[in-house]
Amino acid sequence: MSSDGALIVMREDEATHEWPLPKDGEIFAGRDGSCEIHLPDRQISRRHAIFQRRPEGVFVNDLGSKNGTWVNGVQVQSPVLLRDGDEVSIAARYKVYFVDAEATAPVVFDRRGLRIDGETLMVFVSGQAIDPPLSGPQYELLKLLYDAGGSLVGRDDIVEHVWPDAARGGVSEDALDALVRRLRLRLAEYDDEHQYILTVRGYGFRIDMP
Repeated sequence: MSSDGALIVMREDEATHEWPLPKDGEIFAGRDGSCEIHLPDRQISRRHAIFQRRPEGVFVNDLGSKNGTWVNGVQVQSPVLLRDGDEVSIAARYKVYFVDAEATAPVVFDRRGLRIDGETLMVFVSGQAIDPPLSGPQYELLKLLYDAGGSLVGRDDIVEHVWPDAARGGVSEDALDALVRRLRLRLAEYDDEHQYILTVRGYGFRIDMP
């Protein structure tokens, strides 16, 4: 069956997959093994979304999924016509990029961002694992800010979390600032265009995702 364009499916720290689009017909994305785009994740509905080629172009529509489908950050409520480079988010777990067969320039995919694997204690920045790993205090600080989801974390709360055995007042302001500085430098090794840890002067710190 001939194809016209393709869908590029990506997920952090996983391989990238490509599905050619048929000139006529449809492609289903979902958790069910019968779906052409098989996404084995419990946040994905069995038949989550459908991609269809019509005379006007390629459309995507949500199939009443539990966790939704978005195109360029806007939730899909009815069929949406895709344009070259559009990003389709499936339940905020997978990113699907539409590549038009007639595009004259390659689509550049932005994989910036930060992810922490709580089981392996590995930290990924822009899809790359930080190696050598962060030190214990660096990891604990980053994990605390990461789990706060962008909310402010006070300096005292950080000290109690990172240095639980230290006597009250035993960790200086300079020691905490030095830890933050070293962590920023490690993250900048993998993404020097974004400041992931922001200082809220006089209060504490918060994480900022790209």
